[in-house]
Amino acid sequence: MIGATIDRLRSVASPPFTSVDGAERLEALGESTAPDHGAAFVVPFDERGEPNTLATGGTSQRVEVYLLVAVVLRAYGDDRGAERVASIDDFRSAIEMALAGWTPDPDSKPYEFVAGRAAPQGNGVTWYVQTWATDRYIRTEE
Repeated sequence: MIGATIDRLRSVASPPFTSVDGAERLEALGESTAPDHGAAFVVPFDERGEPNTLATGGTSQRVEVYLLVAVVLRAYGDDRGAERVASIDDFRSAIEMALAGWTPDPDSKPYEFVAGRAAPQGNGVTWYVQTWATDRYIRTEE
């Protein structure tokens, strides 16, 4: 699912993305080498299982899946962040056009937008992060 989402963003939303990769956790991105302006990352965020629907043997359990798409917005000499904020619209639109209503797996529901936010990091960097939801199923025989 994460790999399919990365592939989708690479094929449908580049440009404006300069690259699209996976990341283990959002915090690690801020600690790593400085990614280029427009670099996007798909990050696993949360999974929540519903009760098993089979009463006698086997498993059929729906799992709600939340992923983050984080984009680095970089502009040096932009103390107020005006350039970075102005670029959010292009990246927001690219993410939404690529993921809204798209199904990462034939057994999953289409992606739905959950939330988005800008997170200034200082040193000319703002992260724009969107949260997306889909689902998957755990199915086993008895």
